[in-house]
Amino acid sequence: MTEFHPLVSIVIPVYNGSNYLREAIESALAQTYDNLEIIVVNDGSKDDTESIALSFGDKIRYFPKENGGTSTALNLGIANMRGDYFSWLSHDDLYYPNKISRAIEELSKLDNKDTIIISDLDGMDENYKKTFTTALYQEHMDAFKSRKSSMLYPVVYNKTHGCTHLFSKKVFETVGLFDVAELVAHDFEFYYRAFARFPHHYINEVLVTARESSNRQGRRSHTRGNVEYSLLYIDILEHLSEEEILEMAPTLKMFYLEMETFFAYADYSIALDYLEVIAEGKGIQTQHGRRYLRGVPQMYGDNSNKSSDQEERPSHVAYKPERPVSRYNIPVRLFRALRKYSLPQVIQILFMRLKARFKN
Repeated sequence: MTEFHPLVSIVIPVYNGSNYLREAIESALAQTYDNLEIIVVNDGSKDDTESIALSFGDKIRYFPKENGGTSTALNLGIANMRGDYFSWLSHDDLYYPNKISRAIEELSKLDNKDTIIISDLDGMDENYKKTFTTALYQEHMDAFKSRKSSMLYPVVYNKTHGCTHLFSKKVFETVGLFDVAELVAHDFEFYYRAFARFPHHYINEVLVTARESSNRQGRRSHTRGNVEYSLLYIDILEHLSEEEILEMAPTLKMFYLEMETFFAYADYSIALDYLEVIAEGKGIQTQHGRRYLRGVPQMYGDNSNKSSDQEERPSHVAYKPERPVSRYNIPVRLFRALRKYSLPQVIQILFMRLKARFKN
């Protein structure tokens, strides 16, 4: 029997990452697996990224390009990789030395060599302080046994991390590359397509360290991230069958409440509004819906024109504004608008309408 020993391509996209790039490359070079290549894609950096990358000489393959976003850098790396398998390493994250070897070892035991490999991870901040020691993926999966048989569970519940993955080249040949129109949600948009078509296998070991860095694109573009991830999850929820949902949660109510908590924690406010409408349409009372946000009457209309004979609200009583019926359609209207117009056009329209609203 021939030993399973494929070439693996580690792709490191980087934009102005001179602060951590060297550490990322060194963690890739320190892999115990010996059949790999390391590709660094410089996405138009203005700092010392290039000189750091070039200092590694022929230990890496280096590709500079004009700035276009992480998805374009990843796609360039994929287009130029020689390996049969792809592993993403963010410039500010780190691999444990056995990351690739453990993925290949587990994959060698599986009949389907196109299975997506994922693992646990830990985290640290910009000052190297450990922020968590496990993502608790296994614990969440074990809470409801049939989650193990759900292909989309890791994506729907956000129980996976891109740098823990190992993808075969066939995945890209089948579902396509990262969507360059998604500047922030390119990761989970791709995972949604990939996990829907290919099985996955989870390794319950910490093999990656994720760094909380202020240079991450998602943190730099919070508003756009809210829009892109919200629209992605709205699309996912609209296409999930009840059978698929009940693979991930014991009841519809639990599923919607868990999704609601996730959206509230991630601050995907558009998805949160949408979920509240859908859940309550099924008779499920939500807990974190935006109608219960207090002290922000501007979201629901101007309350300054109430008649003088209305009773004044005591300062210690929380304000709960009325919610107009028309607001129920906002997430759906926004979703449809994005299908019709480009994202910049939709943002411009929203800005103009909000500006006009708050002037009145």
